[in-house]
Amino acid sequence: MLRSIRLSGVWLLSLVLGLVLGLASCGGGTGDTQANGSGVGSGGTGSYSNGPVSGLGSIIVNGLRYDVTGAAVHRDDDANDSVVHDPSEVKVGMMVAVSGSGSVPAGNGGLPLAAAYTVRYGSSLIGPVSAVDLAGATITVLGQTVRITAKTVQPALPLNVNDVVEVHGLADAMGGYIATRIDTLDGSTSTYKIVALVNSVDDLDMHLGLNGNLIVSYGAAALPAGVTPGARVRVWFGATQVNGQWSATRIRVDQPLVTDTEEASLEGLVTSLPHNGVMQVDGSPVDVSRLSSSSVSGLTLGERVRVEGRLQAGVLVATELEDPSVLESEETELYGAVSQLSGQTFVVRGVTVAYTPSVVEGTLANGACVEVHGHGYNSSGALNATEVNVHSGCN
Repeated sequence: MLRSIRLSGVWLLSLVLGLVLGLASCGGGTGDTQANGSGVGSGGTGSYSNGPVSGLGSIIVNGLRYDVTGAAVHRDDDANDSVVHDPSEVKVGMMVAVSGSGSVPAGNGGLPLAAAYTVRYGSSLIGPVSAVDLAGATITVLGQTVRITAKTVQPALPLNVNDVVEVHGLADAMGGYIATRIDTLDGSTSTYKIVALVNSVDDLDMHLGLNGNLIVSYGAAALPAGVTPGARVRVWFGATQVNGQWSATRIRVDQPLVTDTEEASLEGLVTSLPHNGVMQVDGSPVDVSRLSSSSVSGLTLGERVRVEGRLQAGVLVATELEDPSVLESEETELYGAVSQLSGQTFVVRGVTVAYTPSVVEGTLANGACVEVHGHGYNSSGALNATEVNVHSGCN
């Protein structure tokens, strides 16, 4: 049976979203502090999510649905942090960090809701494809192995050697990524990029060793404080090598939007196994001392996990660790109006959806408001719908 009870009354979802926004705007310094992108303090009741976007309407990250109305949206490729972008630029599969209000239950079986204050999005790799392995479902970009899964949002056209791509994904510490989204760029792109862990810093030759096998010269860029082995950095460099080397033009140490908040979640790959009660996910420290030993004993390097808990002084104090199999089975969710209905496909919020009549509840038409659940993408790059519910109003 279709789960139509989830949004049987769109007015109910609107009411809850209004409540979230109302709470976010009411008195107190907590909301103002978070809106500025800083921590909410040890007693804060806000939320912080870091991971790939798994749905739109407004955006869904780590199982929390954020309303981005009024949020300050920033892109990490901008040298000036004061530049604000339109929320519509955030797409499914992009890696984001979101700070916002505390979450509230949807009240109808749907995802919990929160109001976003700040959204920061950015890719993990920009560069040319040097190898394509169809059998292994991987491509190589800047010497990094990028794994493509059934849940990777990617172009309908096949990727070829020398294509310049922008990869959003989860990085391990050994020169590998799991792609959550891949976009093709113009071949004339003049700046490449990598988000990676620092393996080594050579002060004599002014080189950084990144993600196991990429060497970048930092002689032309200021080396910020905090660039040490184990740090997670974002490095931009020219598309043309200088004396056979990549030459950094800008380096930024990755920092969370907040350092203290009651609700926090992080999705990434295990980059350091638990030791003395602390592990690392995507290079970020996670206190797992409160978790059962059975839940962490079987973890392996490079395994995809989601950790939930409380962010305290920049450390995520974990209260829950999602089983990796649960993450693989999670669906993409879309909420919005139908357009370009043709045959058995339509578009919602820029995403092409492929469906069969058996998964639809209601009458599809251009302009109709729908809730879409899907899993994986077909060879044309369309989301495979597992459920489509038509509603009387859009959110």
